[in-house]
Amino acid sequence: MQVRLRRGWLGYRETGKDEVLLDFTRRRRLTLDEGAKTYVDESMYADVCFRHFELSNREHLHAVITAGLGDASDFAPVIMEHQLSVLDKARGRTLAEAKATGPGAMLRSLFSGRGKPADILMKSEAGGTAFVTAEGRPLLAYSDDGVRVAPSLGGQFVQFLRHRFHGHPLILERLGSAHRVPRDIQYSAKAMRGSPGSTVTLRLQSDTVVPDSGLPIGGYRRVVRGGPGLPDDATLERVTLGAAPDGASVREQRKREAEASVAAGRMLESVLAFFELKLQTDELMPGLGEAVQAIPDADVRRFREALSRPPNDKATASAMAPGLVALRAAAGRHAHVLKSFEAGARRALGEAPAARQLLLEVIQANPFFTGAYKDLGDLCVADWDMGAAWVCWDAARNIAPRHSLLQDVSGMEAMLAAEHPEYF
Repeated sequence: MQVRLRRGWLGYRETGKDEVLLDFTRRRRLTLDEGAKTYVDESMYADVCFRHFELSNREHLHAVITAGLGDASDFAPVIMEHQLSVLDKARGRTLAEAKATGPGAMLRSLFSGRGKPADILMKSEAGGTAFVTAEGRPLLAYSDDGVRVAPSLGGQFVQFLRHRFHGHPLILERLGSAHRVPRDIQYSAKAMRGSPGSTVTLRLQSDTVVPDSGLPIGGYRRVVRGGPGLPDDATLERVTLGAAPDGASVREQRKREAEASVAAGRMLESVLAFFELKLQTDELMPGLGEAVQAIPDADVRRFREALSRPPNDKATASAMAPGLVALRAAAGRHAHVLKSFEAGARRALGEAPAARQLLLEVIQANPFFTGAYKDLGDLCVADWDMGAAWVCWDAARNIAPRHSLLQDVSGMEAMLAAEHPEYF
């Protein structure tokens, strides 16, 4: 493996694999395809988000196994923090240094200032430092020799370990304070006991000082890769990398469509034109709510009744979904707007595949339908596919970066940055 440490970014390339660049300035992860001269640019938040929520998931597994009187040692909280490289701050995790020898001194070293046994013990070994759990299970060890580096690059090396190999945050913090790259590092307990890859050894083969430089993406073209259950790559690239339709132009187009629908007597179709404007650009036409209430049209009335209560429970969702399906013919060219609402009902009913298919049909009808990308990303989170979620949200942000529907995405990113600032 070749590792490059720079101010603001780092890169690593493993044998037979593409190079990965971590751009901390933009909080992005880039994967370079040298043969095709392309790169994929993804959010760094996706990986941190998975680790953040997976920690709670594994702690739940630990509680269930413990309640069943099973062996939960492989799911011990400190082990999970080590494997995911995230800290459960509520537990007040501690690391103690064993400075003395003998049973009594070792026992005293296990206690922090509050009298609580330390969760991780650091001890000196022949030519190195080792970290073990309070029960004695090895976590990580590194040699005392190695290459001295500037504090900023020492921090970047720890970032490389954190993002690529994980490691308990308290151990990585201690290693980062040494301002060096150890000659040898051994990870233990990276997986359940006996599993392949539970122990990993890193050994520094050579080091070279070269002039600092910017991200090595000159001559590369950015591409977007979605995957199963997402819009095709061509659509994602068009929406994520291209220019989004101008808001004023979209507004005028929707007004023309609504006027044509009114002239033809298709009142529901005209109403949905303005709902599409809202869901795409976040612009609400003045008086839309009053108009929906006042229009004496049976289809508009049924639409109003279907949306009268959010599908927050299965009973409401069960009533909403068939009502929206029945209105598709009357919706005409804006039937996909109904599908965007129906997708929410299907998700509330636990019909995630149906909801996903509806959202894909919405995007096929209007590739710049911001709300559909937002909801599709939410479905991906429910499937624990955080990378796909941010692919969808990146597309939505390029269409309407300040859309109110995206506020909770920004809120999640702010939470992750606050809870795990060491990643950024």
